[in-house]
Amino acid sequence: MAFSQSLKRGQAPATCNFCEEETKIKWKCTNCDVLMCAKCKDKIHAKLKNSINHNVIDIKEVGIYQGELDFSDLKCEKHSGQSCVMFCASCDTLVCALCIGNTHNGHVLVETSRGFDIRKDKFQSDQKKIKIKIGYLMERKNEMTTVKMKDSAKYKDVIKRIEAQNVEIKNAADRYTEQLKSELNKKWSDLQSEEIDKLEKVIVNLQGLDSTNVEDIVLSNDVEKLFIDSSKLSSALNIAETKIGSISFLPGQISPYNVGSLQVVSNAVNVRIVKQFQTDISRVLFLSLCPDNSLWISDQNVLQKVKPVEHKLTVEATFNIAVYCMDVTPSGDLLLSSGGSVLKQISGKTGELTDSIYNEHPLLYTAVHVTKGGKVIVGVKSAAGKKWPVTGRRAIIVMNQKGEHETIYEHDKNNIRIFTHLESITSTNNGNICVVDKLSEDFRGRIVVLNRDGDILHIYTGHHEVNNENNPFKPVNIVTTPSDNIIVTQLNIYILHILNNCGHLIKHYNIGDIGLSSPYSLCFTKTAGQLYIGCTTGVGSSEKAKLYEVHISGC
Repeated sequence: MAFSQSLKRGQAPATCNFCEEETKIKWKCTNCDVLMCAKCKDKIHAKLKNSINHNVIDIKEVGIYQGELDFSDLKCEKHSGQSCVMFCASCDTLVCALCIGNTHNGHVLVETSRGFDIRKDKFQSDQKKIKIKIGYLMERKNEMTTVKMKDSAKYKDVIKRIEAQNVEIKNAADRYTEQLKSELNKKWSDLQSEEIDKLEKVIVNLQGLDSTNVEDIVLSNDVEKLFIDSSKLSSALNIAETKIGSISFLPGQISPYNVGSLQVVSNAVNVRIVKQFQTDISRVLFLSLCPDNSLWISDQNVLQKVKPVEHKLTVEATFNIAVYCMDVTPSGDLLLSSGGSVLKQISGKTGELTDSIYNEHPLLYTAVHVTKGGKVIVGVKSAAGKKWPVTGRRAIIVMNQKGEHETIYEHDKNNIRIFTHLESITSTNNGNICVVDKLSEDFRGRIVVLNRDGDILHIYTGHHEVNNENNPFKPVNIVTTPSDNIIVTQLNIYILHILNNCGHLIKHYNIGDIGLSSPYSLCFTKTAGQLYIGCTTGVGSSEKAKLYEVHISGC
């Protein structure tokens, strides 16, 4: 027996398909396709053959219930010809068998039907949020149309900050002018004293030679004496031509990097933890990703190669070796500095530790970065001398895969030293080089961004909302995002500084809000938006450090 009754707005009230009298419809059988009142459900429908196996739903669910759903025809967007078999809750996406093996192994995987319910709930939730968002955006639109630009609080705030920077630059210029004057007085006095000493020595030497009886030597025909004494006299005259040195002033140029620039920034940055791993080292100071998705981690004294499997790290290799910087080449080899002038290399195929072709003797490595194209960019310093105040060389060297120098960045166009102590290096798709430059022994530092020509595009020294004299900017690690922005970690606080590829702040994000503490090292996975964050523990703590895989969007 099968009946159908449409429920359309504007028609006469529907009646029960069995008694055809009762208009208070309470139930629908999806197998029989009938509408029923409560009485007929129990007295008539219940007596039908196999009705015990029928699906009877509340009339309120009509239009919502869709019966048995078919998930067999869902095709994978990444792998042609493959059907989706699961839903990855970690990445919020449908996945096929190839996806699971290549990218989502160890993620939280649920049945497609469960994923459908998750997405449906989110869909309904997002619809409610959209209505709220529309109301909020309408209010903003009304505010923007009624408030003039110069009356806007944000506009006034930006103007204030521009004017404050103007005052700061003027004050800094005045201070530096006085410093130059003081330097000039000392240099001038020292130069004069030095020149006077030279002149006095030359005068005494010439006076001694002037007493020689030249005529007697010439008339004596003493050949040997004439040659010897004439050479002495000529040398003395040449020395007497010594020129007095001078001091000049080389004016610099005002540029956007020391004044500032206007940038349109986004505030929509979101971070969520996908996985948490427990390491067996105290600090993950260095972190690099291999082509096979394994990781190199180090606390500076122990180096480990680990493989994330589900929510655990499997240790594949351990080296008891000092590590001061490291990065992985596109072929899978690990380059690292162990304190010498030659970068060490661990083969990605054999695991053998050898010396690489990269040798900067007598300089020492302080940072290393391998670009997507395989170029090796290193930070170096002189082996002798103190870190602070700076003595000796501080430079960035760009090398090809043969170890040959392509570019050296060391001084600006006024021949002034650029760097103090290079801690970490990254590069952007547009060719900019971004570095963590440590300025003092207490880890205060800055981010310096150079273009291909070595010009300083910007110097970032932290943000006033999170950095001040009590909490100075102490950057420790830097990485480039897939969208070509820059992420910086800061020592001892839970802030990620997110900059564009020229070094200007986009957003600072407190990852302590999501339960992640003491971030230090960074590297991106092959999955879009997935970032590994290596953490540290407190000084003297017996705890082991954690490693997080997070999903980051909006940067």
